[in-house]
Amino acid sequence: MNKIFSFKEVPEGYYLCFNKACEMHNECIRFLAGEHVPAVVMGGPCVYPNASKDGHCPYYKKTRVIHGAWGFRNLFKEIPQKDAQTLKARVTNYLGGPVEAHKYQLGEEVLTPEQQQHIKEMFEEMGYTKDLVFDGFTFVYDFS
Repeated sequence: MNKIFSFKEVPEGYYLCFNKACEMHNECIRFLAGEHVPAVVMGGPCVYPNASKDGHCPYYKKTRVIHGAWGFRNLFKEIPQKDAQTLKARVTNYLGGPVEAHKYQLGEEVLTPEQQQHIKEMFEEMGYTKDLVFDGFTFVYDFS
């Protein structure tokens, strides 16, 4: 999937990279983000060139476009209240608390495919295997 990159998608405080000498720069989202910094941005967090040593960088993050999901109403539509409370608590805890879970509910944040699978497994563990579909999907760059 080809998706046009927009710097607006880069999370605030995300470490950028400008090291063309790094062997992995062509596949790194930090470098891709660094290439798209708007002219009005004058500074911010970045990875220093000495982070890349012997073909390895601890800040390397492979560029990938994911099929992100958001919203939980569809997942809980057919779940009885007694189990819904338990599942909502587990999902909320997994996502880092009520504030973060609310961002995923509204689509301000999207779940990676791995997160989607983990949440579906929570439902499956309680015997719910049908119609495990999130409210919406979108293609986004993975900054997680």
